Amino acid sequence: MQNIKAILYLRFLYYQKMLGVEYAENINLQPTQEALKRGDLKLSDTSLSDMIAHCTLCERSKRGSQPIFGLLPSKPKVIFITQLPLVDTLGVFLENKSAKMLQDIIKNVFALQAQEYALLSLVKCDGSYLKVSDEEMMICKQYVQEQIASQEAKIVILMGDSVLMHLLGLGFDTYSGRVFTQANKQFLATYSLGELLKNPSLKKEAMQHFLLAKGVL
Repeated sequence: MQNIKAILYLRFLYYQKMLGVEYAENINLQPTQEALKRGDLKLSDTSLSDMIAHCTLCERSKRGSQPIFGLLPSKPKVIFITQLPLVDTLGVFLENKSAKMLQDIIKNVFALQAQEYALLSLVKCDGSYLKVSDEEMMICKQYVQEQIASQEAKIVILMGDSVLMHLLGLGFDTYSGRVFTQANKQFLATYSLGELLKNPSLKKEAMQHFLLAKGVL
């Protein structure tokens, strides 16, 4: 964990330099009481949680909303990764159509209990602002990579082409709708929740993707 913290901190300095920052507040690497009390965190995750909570590396993080760690139980079977947060800082699902749709998928397709799935977002801040820059995703993906690195979930489901491209550098046309392996982890990419809401005709194809992922469990 010390090596991870050191690597992330060096990345922070690098990105700060890229963004023209000359001075920055120290990042608190000590676990907060809130992080220690959060039941969906392992103790080894608390420092990463604090790093996310104190991140101010891009303009999005300065809009006033607190960065969202996400849901990450100790032994999830499935990890869902969306572009924007679908839960709040307490791990409660937001009141929007995307969050409702994902809850229905988790319950009705995968039949998962609360401790059996993780829910992370590629971008950690301000889920109400839908326009996301490449710079924001480039910075935030470091957190997501660390969040999933130590997990032994049977499959990671990437919701949308931008999540697949920015997290793994892969094209959606080639990799969507099939299970593939990267860094000893199994992934499946499918449509984003926003796409499914805008174009319901994609739901049938997405259902086949979800059933394929369920077959891995």
